[in-house]
Amino acid sequence: MKIQLKPCVGVLSVLLANSAFADVVHEYESGKLTFGGDVELDINAQNSQEGPIFLEGEFENNDEYNQTGRILLEAAGEHTSGQNYARFKVQPLVGTDGGMGVDDAWLALGNRDNGLELKVGRFEAFDLFPLGQDVFVEYSGDTANDLYSDGHGYIYQAKEGRGRGGDSGQVLLSQTRGDFYAEISTLFGDRTNLFASDTYHGYAIDPENDAKNSFIVRPVMAWSPGPWTLAAGVETNVVDDAIVDERGEDISDRTGYGTRLSYSLDDFSVNANLAYLDAHEEENLTLGLNALWHDFGLGYIHARNDIDSVKESAEVVSMPGTYTSDTLYTSYRFAQVMGIDNLDIYLGAYYSKIDQKDSDGGDADRYGGRLRFKYYF
Repeated sequence: MKIQLKPCVGVLSVLLANSAFADVVHEYESGKLTFGGDVELDINAQNSQEGPIFLEGEFENNDEYNQTGRILLEAAGEHTSGQNYARFKVQPLVGTDGGMGVDDAWLALGNRDNGLELKVGRFEAFDLFPLGQDVFVEYSGDTANDLYSDGHGYIYQAKEGRGRGGDSGQVLLSQTRGDFYAEISTLFGDRTNLFASDTYHGYAIDPENDAKNSFIVRPVMAWSPGPWTLAAGVETNVVDDAIVDERGEDISDRTGYGTRLSYSLDDFSVNANLAYLDAHEEENLTLGLNALWHDFGLGYIHARNDIDSVKESAEVVSMPGTYTSDTLYTSYRFAQVMGIDNLDIYLGAYYSKIDQKDSDGGDADRYGGRLRFKYYF
């Protein structure tokens, strides 16, 4: 639905009076202002994990049932002058747990003739490891795409410098030329929140509280001829000793690589992904393959981690050696529920297991299912 109103007050009146709408657009001579958003509510059944997974007696695995979700409101605008333009987007979030947050909040300046664009703010850069229709994807060891938890394993997906990094700032310069796209994204500021625990391989992280600001550079190049996309990129922190452990070792010295090959045509799409991380005394390799046919999605992720050494003490939570993690996930979308174009319901499920031959820990298999309600307004 597209509504053209002269005064901006008219747009706000429609927003307040009608809670179910597609994008509401206010157009004027040199630009436009758009309002929209969506509701995403999840009912989950899964097993949660607490404690280091490699140590017997320290690991807990419990079933849990909960509801998560949020309402996203979006305001976006564009102003043009010839081939030059300025754009902005802001997406505040209201969580069902009562919390507040924000997804995107950025300003972009560009030129349509030369394809150059500068973006500043909070956003996500190019995705080098797309998961497809990832309604519900969790991993053995309670890992995440962008947080390292000591003693839990790590599924690296070339997203440590992609964006939305806590209090960090972001600047991205990109250029589009026909089928080619290139960008250089930066993420700078306090990145101590990259580590979800207070140790790395058993060593205390930044015990003197003297961490520096990090500066992560992430160049990406992509080629998209027809339905194909081939992309490759790297992300690395260029600041020495930004985060150190109790030995004074630079654990912020992390360089990752990612590549993807994607195909999308009509109701079928597939992604093949590879990511590799060279971190301090650790190497991580992740392979992913996922496909979407009509409304059915299926994906598989295999990760291998090699840890060189850990602190030798009674309090250590990590173990040296090689371990692997395998995750299978699936989903299905019921489109246009009750004949409503903007209402979809998703079913999602996953199963994940981790294997460490030298570990005497407990059963770290994870599994879960999700019912998601998605409404666009």
